[in-house]
Amino acid sequence: MSQAILQNLHRQKQAFFLLSHLLDEEFQHLSKSDPQAVASVEFSIQELLRQIAVERQELKSTLNRLDPALPGIRDLPLILDESIRDQTQNTLREIDRQEQTCARKAAQNAATTRGLMDQNQALLEYLTNELQPKNGHTYSQRGRWLHPGDTGALLRGRL
Repeated sequence: MSQAILQNLHRQKQAFFLLSHLLDEEFQHLSKSDPQAVASVEFSIQELLRQIAVERQELKSTLNRLDPALPGIRDLPLILDESIRDQTQNTLREIDRQEQTCARKAAQNAATTRGLMDQNQALLEYLTNELQPKNGHTYSQRGRWLHPGDTGALLRGRL
């Protein structure tokens, strides 16, 4: 049973290592303003996060079978054999460290994405304002010439 737990932790550690690299790649694509590449990497990130969640759920169910009174994964080394206790603690620390690194990178990518979105929105508003006519002497939606503010008009009539 303890071997299965160690394998699960090892898979989680490797997944966070891969997640860190994917987040770096996403940032590079964001920096180059390549939305197609960002979307591709984002799908990989989402799938990896799903797999990590499955691994954690499996570990949690395994721990509940071993000791339902175990408060959390941090206390896992207490119920394992002494021969693998240190290895388990080191792996848990490494997972935690990589998880914090990934969280910082994800926050950086989110801030970059928000900045790019704000920049694009401002550019779109600027272009819209530049394209809109400054005065009302334009054609209407129906293609008729509009003269807003024309007060004088020539009247034609017959006597």
